[in-house]
Amino acid sequence: MHEQVEVVHENGVFRPLGPIPGQIHENQHFTVTIESTNKTKNWLADADPTVTLETVRAAMAKIPGTLAQAVYAEREER
Repeated sequence: MHEQVEVVHENGVFRPLGPIPGQIHENQHFTVTIESTNKTKNWLADADPTVTLETVRAAMAKIPGTLAQAVYAEREER
């Protein structure tokens, strides 16, 4: 399931700003992705312009398995 619910953070709790979809039940667990609603005009402002697509492809080619597996493995190491 993928739903977007706009929330506000108050006193350590995320409070929905609108109705909750019907298929969400009390005490159900979720993974939350935090994305600011403040739209930055130049979200690449701090990117290194010297990094080429070929460099990124070469680095990603060295990742064993899938990118998702690499992310999970890195999180477990922390």
